[in-house]
Amino acid sequence: MSAHHSRDPVLVVGAGPTGLTIAAELLARGVDCRVIDKRPGPLVTSRAFTLHARTLEGFARAGCVDRFLERGLRHRGMAFHFRGGAVERLDFTVLDTPYPYILVIEQQDTEAALREHLASLGGSIEWNTRLDSVTTDSDGRITAVLDHTSRGGRGRTRMHPDWLVGCDGLHSTVRAHMGIDFPGDEYAGLQFRMMDARIARYPVSTDEIHYFIDADHMLLTTTLATGHRVLISDMRATPVANPAPDPHAARNAFQPVVDDWLPGARLSVPQWTTEFPIWRRQATQYRRGRLLLAGDAVHVGSPAAGLGMNNCIQDAHNLGWKLAAAATGRAPEGLLDTYQAERLPIAVQVGDASSMLHQIMMAHGSSIQDRLDIIRQQPDFPYQAAARIAGLTHHYRDVLTQPPGLPRLDGLTVGDRAPDIPVTSTTGVHDLLSHPYYTLLMLHRQAHSPVAGGLAEITAPYHDLVRTVVITSPDIPADAPTGALVAHDARVHDLYGQPTDDTACLVRPDGHIALRIPADPGTLHTALKETVLT
Repeated sequence: MSAHHSRDPVLVVGAGPTGLTIAAELLARGVDCRVIDKRPGPLVTSRAFTLHARTLEGFARAGCVDRFLERGLRHRGMAFHFRGGAVERLDFTVLDTPYPYILVIEQQDTEAALREHLASLGGSIEWNTRLDSVTTDSDGRITAVLDHTSRGGRGRTRMHPDWLVGCDGLHSTVRAHMGIDFPGDEYAGLQFRMMDARIARYPVSTDEIHYFIDADHMLLTTTLATGHRVLISDMRATPVANPAPDPHAARNAFQPVVDDWLPGARLSVPQWTTEFPIWRRQATQYRRGRLLLAGDAVHVGSPAAGLGMNNCIQDAHNLGWKLAAAATGRAPEGLLDTYQAERLPIAVQVGDASSMLHQIMMAHGSSIQDRLDIIRQQPDFPYQAAARIAGLTHHYRDVLTQPPGLPRLDGLTVGDRAPDIPVTSTTGVHDLLSHPYYTLLMLHRQAHSPVAGGLAEITAPYHDLVRTVVITSPDIPADAPTGALVAHDARVHDLYGQPTDDTACLVRPDGHIALRIPADPGTLHTALKETVLT
């Protein structure tokens, strides 16, 4: 066994969706990182199979969304089929997003797309590399010991990264070494059985995820790029994890349930099958000094509606730009305190949403009427549920605040997701956010504006942190400064601006509004100083 020392600014433990996303966010901002994973190589099977709109919006800002779209299928929604004949549907096509659908894509394909993106940024993954231990001294200096396994034997590396991010899942080694509690429990008695197989004579729509719900079990079916995903949820006296059941026995066990709900449909021998219990747990802390946790290392819950992996990736979109700023010295380390402050409430919101959907789909033993009442007693349930699942309702209003003394405007507020809306016939607001920095939107409505033409001087101290876009009202095209976009209608000014005056709206790298104020030169200078990377 050999031993040597190495150093990298950031060590990312775990090359799943969360770790790969964080690594790419760092590299895109010029921060080197080392990505390790104890597995021998990439995942070849998966449980997760959906990417939702808010996740896709994040990948669009990173410039890699097409890698996912070309691998997945666009499903218009979900259909809940209840015993007795009632059917309730969630229609995602009505959502206000550039991605009004569920992207059905298996996790191994999501990870493949992320690895491609990582490689395009110069990153790589060290497989067969396990974190053996991590410690910090009284000065916060990190020591990580890595074990490497290869055909040539084993080796050991002792390294001292400036930062370490644990993206190593439910049984996180990093979390254990940090001594952070992970309270929660299993869904008592609940067992999941899952397979990827082809279904001949599939009698339901191919662009929805179907849930067939009885009092004592639930059957899920949906179309994949390679066939179909089939899942059965029911109760067992002692749920077990069995990663590789006999495929012929699994088909024989699944077929009667399929016959019951989809007469005439026939399962092939599965390409892959698994059995597992599920958990609900939430870490009490996301950061301790320069050690951080993300993804399943801090929260796991019901897989209902595929919220888990999306929440993990969105953790990475929140953390990545902040860690890059702290690692390069552009921001104080205190910026990272906002990571837990913002993401822990979202984890609670996601947990509440998944629990509510779990009660509809998988509260085995509850009556069908009780399940239907959950849906029918909530105003506008189909739209609201779809928006929650898609991640479009997530906000940081209760955490982010505008600097004191600055005027507040009606409408969009600090912490809101920046909504997409057309600016010109070919460009929308979200197109303007596709870069690694803050975006300052100057909504130009005043003729002879004192601000629109002088933004370069105001924003000069932030030239490498903020990208500025002037959007001129179609009513004053002749007043548009050089480089401005002239809006083709008033919608973007009505949503982001004020009725008659100029407005400045600062959008963070993760697509949330950081500042929205009247565009007075002196006020804007002060506001940027108190908002950017604070």
